[in-house]
Amino acid sequence: MVLCNVECLERISNYLDVSPLQLEVHENAIVTTDRKSNQKIEGFNSIVQSLIENSECSDILGTDNEMKALSRQWLEYAVVCVNYADTPANVKIVLQELNVALRNNTYLTGTRKTIADVTLYYALYSIMRELTHQEKAQYVHVSRWFDNMQQEDKLRQQLDLISFDLLHLFL
Repeated sequence: MVLCNVECLERISNYLDVSPLQLEVHENAIVTTDRKSNQKIEGFNSIVQSLIENSECSDILGTDNEMKALSRQWLEYAVVCVNYADTPANVKIVLQELNVALRNNTYLTGTRKTIADVTLYYALYSIMRELTHQEKAQYVHVSRWFDNMQQEDKLRQQLDLISFDLLHLFL
């Protein structure tokens, strides 16, 4: 299961209000053509960067160089680690790492939502949907972040709200 896929890029494109791209998969890589330069763009992160450049969201990558660098690191993390969270052991590692990273932060890069948060929200949606309430409680910082992210209608698009109501655990 690849989580950083065409559907994820389409959702990011919709979120950024960029007209849909013609996305194709060639030899396990996603490919598109840049509308301005008519050059091929290959790879998930490169396509995300192109979407940002073509959007009106000038600060979605970050407002300063440190935040931009962190966003790029998290995008790379999405492709290298989250993308292949296809076994319970890999899912556990990813959720543990994210839980630690979000312990003292509202968003992945600090106090502002960036493209890294948007991308990981879409990439993690299917995983978060399948977690039990006990597992959500185990990854409390990831659950808090995810629940916060999904409250934005524009971000959630047509995805269902995932319940994070942990009250019944304590009854």
